Amino acid sequence: MLDGNLTINEFIDRLGSKDAVPGGGGAAALTASLGISLCKMAANLTVGKKKFADVEEEMYAIIAECDALAEEFVSLIQKDADGFLPLSKAYGLPTDTEEQKKFKEETLERELVNAAAVPFTIMEKCARAIELSAVVAEKGSRLVVSDAACAINTCMSALKCASLNVYINTKYMKDKEKAAAMNEKADRLIAESNEKAEKVFGEVLNSLKKA
Repeated sequence: MLDGNLTINEFIDRLGSKDAVPGGGGAAALTASLGISLCKMAANLTVGKKKFADVEEEMYAIIAECDALAEEFVSLIQKDADGFLPLSKAYGLPTDTEEQKKFKEETLERELVNAAAVPFTIMEKCARAIELSAVVAEKGSRLVVSDAACAINTCMSALKCASLNVYINTKYMKDKEKAAAMNEKADRLIAESNEKAEKVFGEVLNSLKKA
């Protein structure tokens, strides 16, 4: 099981082995969990300070959502593995008869869609994590603005990694209309999130470099 009970070293060993899972999707989910935890830390270090009393309620709401997202990202590591394994088995189905060929084609199509679904969910969750981190970067304590920016860029990296695991599956779908629709949604998530991430990174970098 690829759950939260694995140590970091155990997960890294599994990731670097010949095992089919975890793979890119699982790594993206784990990376996103680190990013959203950084966001939570920055929000936690903002509350309780008089200077930020006006955003304290908002920060507590963000902390609660960060907790939920972190939990979801960890669960998505296993879900990504569960979505990929049936696909890997489908590629090995026999094609000796026309009936077998048809069954394999239908099974592959179904499992390609399923295998793309989890990394797409990771992308959506990463996009939300980036939104939350941007709020903390803007309104949170200036002492942890770099951590909030790190959270955004970590989640952006995870989002891009997850997208590749969407595209590798849509590429081989026979239903090109469905594949194009998924690709379009993924493209939009990347563009919108990347614009926000780059904006915040530039602003934070400039503020840190000022004398």
